Amino acid sequence: MTTLRQLHSWLRANDPGPVALLDPEAEELVAGKAVTAVRLTGPLSEVPRHEILEALNLGATLLYLHGDQGPLSSLVEMLTSIGIDRVQDGQPEVKPREIFSSEDVPHARRDLFGLGHSALELPDEDMLPEDRERLALATLLKTENVPSSALAEQPSHGLSLQTAGCTACGVCVKACPTDALELTYLELGPERRISTLSIYDSACIGCRQCVDLCPEKAFTERGHTSWETRLGEKVKRPLETIPTTQCEKCKTFFPLKEGGTLCKTCKATRDNPFGIRWPEGVPKPPGFDF
Repeated sequence: MTTLRQLHSWLRANDPGPVALLDPEAEELVAGKAVTAVRLTGPLSEVPRHEILEALNLGATLLYLHGDQGPLSSLVEMLTSIGIDRVQDGQPEVKPREIFSSEDVPHARRDLFGLGHSALELPDEDMLPEDRERLALATLLKTENVPSSALAEQPSHGLSLQTAGCTACGVCVKACPTDALELTYLELGPERRISTLSIYDSACIGCRQCVDLCPEKAFTERGHTSWETRLGEKVKRPLETIPTTQCEKCKTFFPLKEGGTLCKTCKATRDNPFGIRWPEGVPKPPGFDF
């Protein structure tokens, strides 16, 4: 990954105007003499989308991208489609007024004496990249006075999910890093309850942990959510409602439709108390055939 962290610090402390980001292999010629050029230490195509957006929010009035944009090209196209043209293809014409490395950013003397303080905050590096992108995009849209509805047709990284066959085991809820999934319960008595699995579409980052770890393979992906949804309010959408009953042995709740008074695990143990069942998806050691 090619990071712009030091550049972000420089941007918030200065008034840089347009900035050109140069791929390590790009020429040192940019679109104008008044443009500051930054030589990246890694490929331009590896700069995260959120760091480009954050650079715009921290003071870069315009970013020229010199080199292979890779995944950044889709970001440029998305912003252009809603009238934000502050990220553009580099157009080599003249030598820039100054050029420095993204890992050797100069500091003005006023910064050293604390005179260049900015009210802008540097991005929180502890946040997930997808959440940083969401926050940075929301900030940019507000600055440019563009409603999130303008991105109704633009796919985000979030997934549009449906389920069928959920057993309310809770594995997906525990695996989700953004708490996008939720299990709620309606108690019908000491041994019965209605379990409902729901999703907050705006919180989904498309990590697929729920899809990959679901023991019942209950999830179905129906494309990506839009950026309008991703930037919207946290609204709960029910995925599936499961009548459940309590296992008389381990006290775990399991789907009522499975019948009986024991969950799958306790039933299998009762039927074959000395049997060994190898976990699904785990490779067996050589020579083991159970």
